[in-house]
Amino acid sequence: MAMAAQKHVESLSIDKSVNLQILNYSFRECQLSASGRQYDKLVVGAAIFRHIPNLTSSKVPCILLLKRAPHEPYFPNIFELPSGKVDLDDPTLKHALVREVKEETGLDITKISAQLSPMIYQTEKTIKSDAGTEAFVVKSAIQLNYVVSVSDGLVKLSVEEHSESRWATEEELDELDITDEAKAIIREAFQWSASQ
Repeated sequence: MAMAAQKHVESLSIDKSVNLQILNYSFRECQLSASGRQYDKLVVGAAIFRHIPNLTSSKVPCILLLKRAPHEPYFPNIFELPSGKVDLDDPTLKHALVREVKEETGLDITKISAQLSPMIYQTEKTIKSDAGTEAFVVKSAIQLNYVVSVSDGLVKLSVEEHSESRWATEEELDELDITDEAKAIIREAFQWSASQ
């Protein structure tokens, strides 16, 4: 990680109830899946809010959602929180969260305010070996979710991963293609926002 990025991560304001200093390898060893093994995939997600004026001139909380690209092997064309896999070279979960938000949105995290419930799910796909045989692969995943504030600016998508960004109100969630698991986390984020 570049020195400027490392200093940015270290200087972030984090609410004391959020533990993001956890070392990547420690989490993987301590948090096991229902099968008793390490999760195949560890993901971090960010609930990012902006308050946007509506027709009555009051400001309505809107959450940033990204639509997965149609060519994605998992959950194509589904809206999700900005999120991504924790890499083995991410020293802590905080480093992974900062990196993923920057990669997926072009925005810098300025504050980490709260931890939301984790989202546990499975991914499934059929792969072909070099010999031409097919195998069905199921992987376990856990997504750790946080409410964060970000720098001002426009969202800049990584077009390889997402086709659209949207600032959605809570009322709009039922109109969008979102998995039930993700929708529950997003509603939890709106509840947190309303309590502030």
